[in-house]
Amino acid sequence: MKKYFILLFFTVLVSIQLFSQNNQQIFNSFQTDFFIGKPIEHDKKLNHAIQGNSFGILVSWNKLATNSLTFNKLYNYPEKGFSFVYQDFNSTILGEAFGVYRHYTYNLIPKNNHPLKLTTGFGLGYLTKKYDAITNPENLAIGSNLNVSAYVKLQYFQFLIQNKLSINTGLSLLHFSNVSIKNPNLGINTVSLHIGVNYKFGDEKNIPKKDIDTIEINPKPINYNLVLRGGFNESLIIDSGIYPFYTLSFYANKQLNNYSALTAGVDFFDSKFLKNHIEYINTTENKLYNKNDYRRAGIFVGHELTQNKFSFISQIGYTFYTHYTYVSKVYERFGFKHQLNNHLFSEISLKVNLFRAEALEFGIGYKF
Repeated sequence: MKKYFILLFFTVLVSIQLFSQNNQQIFNSFQTDFFIGKPIEHDKKLNHAIQGNSFGILVSWNKLATNSLTFNKLYNYPEKGFSFVYQDFNSTILGEAFGVYRHYTYNLIPKNNHPLKLTTGFGLGYLTKKYDAITNPENLAIGSNLNVSAYVKLQYFQFLIQNKLSINTGLSLLHFSNVSIKNPNLGINTVSLHIGVNYKFGDEKNIPKKDIDTIEINPKPINYNLVLRGGFNESLIIDSGIYPFYTLSFYANKQLNNYSALTAGVDFFDSKFLKNHIEYINTTENKLYNKNDYRRAGIFVGHELTQNKFSFISQIGYTFYTHYTYVSKVYERFGFKHQLNNHLFSEISLKVNLFRAEALEFGIGYKF
């Protein structure tokens, strides 16, 4: 517990320093959440690694978006900020985790004694213990110390409200994975119960009221997009080697309104790791797959949530062409898109086969 008090003391000092300088509101609020939860055993191979309930602390600095942009009006002026997490997995195999995030908090039901808020955070994590064939062979969840991390927190009950101070409760899902850059990589997903203390450093002044009737919705025609993605990853076979991959995607994009769009298209996958993986399967399991026929194709539907020049993309697809099914024919993609100009955009996304991350994709695209 000593480390918790040291961490809390440090963050409070930093917050006071930030907010006291020239009375400038760099952030509007500071929140500390203590949480306790349980890692999800989404694969039987994690049975020995999960040894008990995990616990930790989530610290966040938040700034209210008060500018009168259409997205801010529609989403009740969301908060954005930075957060830090410390998690003890309470396991001699999994160890401890640290993470830093950029997060957004959306007011789903505002102006209520118990406002409903949804926070999403994406960033980097560091885990103190990883897989080692000799010293830690049962850690099949994480194959590297440095990982990608994300969390979703739903906050509802708010009580003991005293001026600028309040106590909040909620639920969260916290994820760590190295996106198959180094296997094993089953990943760690933890569901937790939170109780947090929030302190507001300033009054919520001059926030324009949301008036949906005054927000102009501009229907747009269907656009067509071409995206080239790439990166490096490794197959499920431990120490099988890191190989480059390329994905070419073509999809239609129908803007429903100023902040939401539907997508549908096709993916073509050229993943070099799969060629090596098929050769390994042929050797160890006496199969007769053609290792040179490793390319795949899939169709997908999805959604884009736009926030100014940024969009959060979510897709679900089905691999309709493959001579070897790798994990699952069903796949998902989650990520961010940044509009560089009227035609060019960049992307960073995570391709997942059910619960298993296959690749972290970096892409560049063109909108026709």
